Amino acid sequence: MRTRLSALLLGLATLGAADAPKTLSEAPATLLAQTDKLVGADEMTKGSPALAWKIAKGRWERTTLGTSGAELPADKNNAVIRLPVKLESFVLAFDVRLDGAASLAFTINNAKEQLARVIIAPTHVSLRRDDYDGNGPEKAFTLFTQPMSIDAGTWHTVVFEMVGDTVVLTVDGKISGWGSEPAYAKEIRANPGFHIDGTFATVRNVRLWTAKAEPKPTWAEKKGALPRPLEKPRK
Repeated sequence: MRTRLSALLLGLATLGAADAPKTLSEAPATLLAQTDKLVGADEMTKGSPALAWKIAKGRWERTTLGTSGAELPADKNNAVIRLPVKLESFVLAFDVRLDGAASLAFTINNAKEQLARVIIAPTHVSLRRDDYDGNGPEKAFTLFTQPMSIDAGTWHTVVFEMVGDTVVLTVDGKISGWGSEPAYAKEIRANPGFHIDGTFATVRNVRLWTAKAEPKPTWAEKKGALPRPLEKPRK
């Protein structure tokens, strides 16, 4: 099973800007980041050119609609795929559909742990600072959360921006939240990935850009109109 599913996702060339489908090569609207170069784009559908995803856990399969993922009971873990790439400032956009899964998360790692994550669940969307130092003193906490009804079988578009010490989440161009963490400016950013709790969720139209190191000149004004990040819990 693992070999067959891996063959669906691996071994195909990474797309460059010149090779990406026209509809995927256009950068999304952003609040924080000045998008720069297209790193890669992947429709995630059966038969389409694929980025070099690595399956860590779970069942993943390309279909005509996108790449569907689900937990495998034997794993005793959520389903995970990652893209082995190192980044600095970047923007990642994708479409997601929950088909019964408890949630889908997008994560970005440092060398060992997860730095930040976006959570798409049937009742809410969230932006979280993760426990990036493993056994160290830091703990995960939520930067932003918004109640939202995510109906099964409905597609939603997610844009994640990371520039310097700041992250921004936008869903469907309507819901946006942000947060900052000083460690983000110091840690490497690597291995962006998707995690699925339960069964099933589907991802399509993944697009990844580098971004300039400086935020948009309008970011300070835009930030003022967004909800303030939730405070870090006191120890």
